Amino acid sequence: MFSRKFLRRWWNKALRRRVLFKALTEEDRRYLWLTMKAFDEIRSEEVGTIIVKILAKLKDALKSPFARRMETYGIEKARSISKWAVEWGHRTAGEWANDIRFVRYLTALDLNAPSGWGI
Repeated sequence: MFSRKFLRRWWNKALRRRVLFKALTEEDRRYLWLTMKAFDEIRSEEVGTIIVKILAKLKDALKSPFARRMETYGIEKARSISKWAVEWGHRTAGEWANDIRFVRYLTALDLNAPSGWGI
């Protein structure tokens, strides 16, 4: 399921980016550390389930601010623009909500907009 080397890479990446102690509780860190030290490869489903939850926390903490903004603002804005365009008669506009390039574009526009513009 998971190897020691795989878990070590996640540990080091989180440590380098300074999110290990912010994202994980002391219990999570201890569990991950003990698992890396005790096992060469995890075969237990119960242990694997716990490790997956811990790695999900790390993955979320390692996201860039831009990626987080895309998930919150960009996707919602793309959905609303897509909905408006479909209502106005543009048949293929329904696909815009799922287009990552369009979401990225809208997010970049929002982040680079001068303050005070829009409401």
